[in-house]
Amino acid sequence: MRSAFEISAEEVMNTDPLTASTEESVSQIKNRMEEHELRVIPVVDENGDFAGAVGYRELVRFVQFNPEITAPEKMMHQPPEFETGDNLVELSDLRINSGRKMLVSLNGDKLAGVIGDQEFLEILGEVEELGDVSTSRFANFNVVMVEEDDLIDQARHAMLDNNISRLPVIDDGELTGKLDSVDVLRMMIKRERQSAGGTSGRREGTEEVNIAGGKEKDKMSEITVDQLMQNSVSTSEEHMTGTEAIQKMQEEDEDEIIFVEDGYPEEIITLKDLVDHLAELAEQQTILVQLTGVDLPEEKAALHNKIRNQLRGSLGRKLKRPEELKLRVRKKEKDGKKHRWELEMQLVSEYGVTSVDEEGWELLDTLDEALNQLNTIIRKEHEKRTEHR
Repeated sequence: MRSAFEISAEEVMNTDPLTASTEESVSQIKNRMEEHELRVIPVVDENGDFAGAVGYRELVRFVQFNPEITAPEKMMHQPPEFETGDNLVELSDLRINSGRKMLVSLNGDKLAGVIGDQEFLEILGEVEELGDVSTSRFANFNVVMVEEDDLIDQARHAMLDNNISRLPVIDDGELTGKLDSVDVLRMMIKRERQSAGGTSGRREGTEEVNIAGGKEKDKMSEITVDQLMQNSVSTSEEHMTGTEAIQKMQEEDEDEIIFVEDGYPEEIITLKDLVDHLAELAEQQTILVQLTGVDLPEEKAALHNKIRNQLRGSLGRKLKRPEELKLRVRKKEKDGKKHRWELEMQLVSEYGVTSVDEEGWELLDTLDEALNQLNTIIRKEHEKRTEHR
């Protein structure tokens, strides 16, 4: 198990993701997403340059309101970008605050890698911060659900209105399965390549819809939830640790767990909730920086930028509970127009009080040396603690 602050984006990212092309139709893109169980897919243009991404939510919205649209450019969004040196807490924060299911890394105009729900699911089982927190802390009590005999249109609007991707399905007050956005979209766009027993219909999804199993409806509005729902669903009657929840999701190939009491869905936890918990650690890592001895605003700004970059990088990844960093700057001797700078730095964190003194003729270079010293000391303390676990 490792701290989320120690896990880098380079370890998590998928460098060979499945992509779609701007030359493909909506149904071709939708088919690929279905076949590979993707909720969002990156899109490249005819030159292989990254163009954007298409998610199930955009497909559902555009098919609903603009069924004639076939060009993926009309429904693409630009996913947030991450740096390969970002840690898992920063990635989680970016994922939650952006509201997007996929993060991307670019090398010029080319797609270098992606991090989506599957990549998060694979790595979260290794995160120590999830091992001592109960799912009861962030389970959702307001469970939006549907009845088996509700119409699909009702379910679709419930998903869109509540910005969710799945709905528990009940019958006579008991959980019988779930319906997710993949199920809804599956019948809304005609498959260009038919598969045995599959779902098909006209592209606009409003007429002559065929349901798997041989059932037919003249209009999509006549289809009920029980005709598209999945009967397999991950459930539990008791709460567990975050790590146990991730393991259960991995084993059962699900990204949510529904907590039931006497068969009724009382609470739900999703992969997003676990990522959200890690994102909150970014706020907890806020550190107070006190800077004295520098008067010029541009010098203060330059020093703050140096410190911020180090705290976001190598040094920050070793700290779980940074509290305060004090930097006192003094001008010592003078050589012509140049001053010799003396820096006194003090960091208060879970490692106690760590102090560093450094001198030099160039202020920013001297700060770099002081931060490097501080980073070395913290690294050695971090390694000692890791060895004794």
